[in-house]
Amino acid sequence: MRHHRQRGSMMVLAAGIILMLTSFGVLGLDIGRIMIVRNELQNVADAAALAGANCLPRVSAAGSAVDCSPTVTATLNWARASAKAQDTLSRNSAANTAISTSDGGHQIEVGYFNLQTHLPSGGAFSTTFTPGPFDKPAVRVTVRKDAGMNNGPVVMLTRLIFGQTTDVPMQAQSVAVISSPSTVAPGGGLLPLAINKCMFDLYWDLTTNQPKLATAATLSYTDGSGKTQTIPQTIGQPWEIRIGSSYHYGTCDAGQWTSFDLDTNDVPTLRGFINNGVPDPLSIGQNTWIEPGTKSTIYDAIAAKYPPGPGPASDVTVVVVNSPDLSSLGATPIVAYAGFHIDVIDKSSKYIQGHFIPATVTSGSSGVGPFYGTYTPSRLGL
Repeated sequence: MRHHRQRGSMMVLAAGIILMLTSFGVLGLDIGRIMIVRNELQNVADAAALAGANCLPRVSAAGSAVDCSPTVTATLNWARASAKAQDTLSRNSAANTAISTSDGGHQIEVGYFNLQTHLPSGGAFSTTFTPGPFDKPAVRVTVRKDAGMNNGPVVMLTRLIFGQTTDVPMQAQSVAVISSPSTVAPGGGLLPLAINKCMFDLYWDLTTNQPKLATAATLSYTDGSGKTQTIPQTIGQPWEIRIGSSYHYGTCDAGQWTSFDLDTNDVPTLRGFINNGVPDPLSIGQNTWIEPGTKSTIYDAIAAKYPPGPGPASDVTVVVVNSPDLSSLGATPIVAYAGFHIDVIDKSSKYIQGHFIPATVTSGSSGVGPFYGTYTPSRLGL
């Protein structure tokens, strides 16, 4: 009899061990499932926020209710950014279920976001907020999986063992921003041309972050030989200006070739910069080398890379410095990066004519700098 009791006890013990191991196994599956679904929700929120923020500085694509074109816009496209974020949500899934954009399981907000506090500027997302240095245009996407939202909370498999078990609601949130750059990475798109801040101040309104508009039919300036030259203008459109060597223009009307962090003055190197971008990381506060000279053949390389005329192909980013004289070889600190649209390249007279623009996107850029008309590509800010 004692042997039968021992065998019975062992069977009960074995059953208990099996049940315990099974419980741990099921619990492990639940934990793994929770982590997978949480990552899926976060990836969905990230993708939607980035897609929306990418449309903030761009024109709405013709024939589409949700897409944006490569062309930059003079004003931030809040409505299209929101539409693109929602469309991206609808094309993704979590826990093998498509994200719903018809229930209350998602929220899309657009407006300014403070990169220092990591909170909406002014306490709530607003498109009419007057931004400070760290307030940047943003899209925030929140996705929830709960009762009545995106097919409900995650169902726990431990129900099979323990009966009543609380299912797990989930939420993911992502903020994507575009900011004014402080750094351009190797290969990033910078034209090897430096302009003086005083030129920028003449034709850019820092209070509205928009180019100043022409109020006269012509703009006159004195060239290097003392002669008065005129540039035709369209009243109500950004001032057309000519960037030329300080040999031919005054201090504030001058521009000069720059070789970034390399002191080199040869044409092949500058052509390489035009075609391939900066060779090393370049940041605000870092010195850039001013290389005097007209280098007329460089204009051909610029025209080939950035053909003048309408459209985004002729949008460039130039280096802004604050120097009393760009006629001498030397290094001077970068104070900002500015967006510029090329309308005319005149090789014989050695100038580039165009106007400042309020929303170009500088490839390879990051960080936070003063807004001079150029943005970084969209990036996660939270």
